[in-house]
Amino acid sequence: MRREWHWTPYQLDKLNKVLEILNELKDYKPLTLRQIYYQLVGKGFIENKVSQYGMLSNLLKWARIDGYINWDDIEDRVRAFHDLRGWNDEYHFIKQELSKFLYGYRRDLLQSQNKYLEIWIEKDALSSLFTRVASPYTIPVVVCRGFSSVSFLHEFTQRLKYQKNKIPIMLYFGDFDPSGVEMLNSMEITLKEELGVPGIIFKRIALLKQDITVYNLPHSPEALKKTDTRAKKHVEEHGEIAVELDALRPDILENKIKTAVETELNIHLFNKEAGVYKKELDLLNQLKSKVVKFIKEVT
Repeated sequence: MRREWHWTPYQLDKLNKVLEILNELKDYKPLTLRQIYYQLVGKGFIENKVSQYGMLSNLLKWARIDGYINWDDIEDRVRAFHDLRGWNDEYHFIKQELSKFLYGYRRDLLQSQNKYLEIWIEKDALSSLFTRVASPYTIPVVVCRGFSSVSFLHEFTQRLKYQKNKIPIMLYFGDFDPSGVEMLNSMEITLKEELGVPGIIFKRIALLKQDITVYNLPHSPEALKKTDTRAKKHVEEHGEIAVELDALRPDILENKIKTAVETELNIHLFNKEAGVYKKELDLLNQLKSKVVKFIKEVT
């Protein structure tokens, strides 16, 4: 027998506030728990406290179990399922392979540009939003998840070797807190001074200090740890300001990504490549139809 959750008037009120946010940001679902939390804080629906974050986590759990919120509306980017199962028979395998045949071709729409762009983000929790926005531009999205190892940065330098005569540009998105600010500085020092790779342009797109004021973003109460040596430097330079990238509304973040990318592009060349890409897709679809027809006739 399943355990039941007894909803109090207080919890139902908070649930209605969550549903309001999910509806308001329906074009950006699935959202993470942290994104919903900061939207509630920003609207003054809950206090910016660790205890309130725990309350919201439990509320969202039961809201999904009891059917108030769709399971697909909220995502967990930290955990993963690796499906290693096999097939029941060859018929289902053939059917699956035909559906994927000649599927997934992507022309590099930036091959005519004189710049090589990569979008780097601090958090995997926001990667689905970033990949969705970056995909039409065929720009790689790199999730660095904290301070990057020298091995990880070396891999970046190897990618640059294939981009001859192009200006490498890193568009960085991270928290505005002691670690989030220092991460970009640390990567720049390692790449330039330690790995000896010149010419990379580093651009911090978000969060910027002015974003916090412009969008009235709530602070992250646990980010300024007194034991953290970076915290002292951060407070001296910026004051006691610590805000997570997740606090920014998804639509505002999407606009920042698009603006940052399109600022770097020659749009005429980009559109020209897109036109070639469309013709290529038409050809591939014609070939696929012929092959699928043939296989169905012989199986």
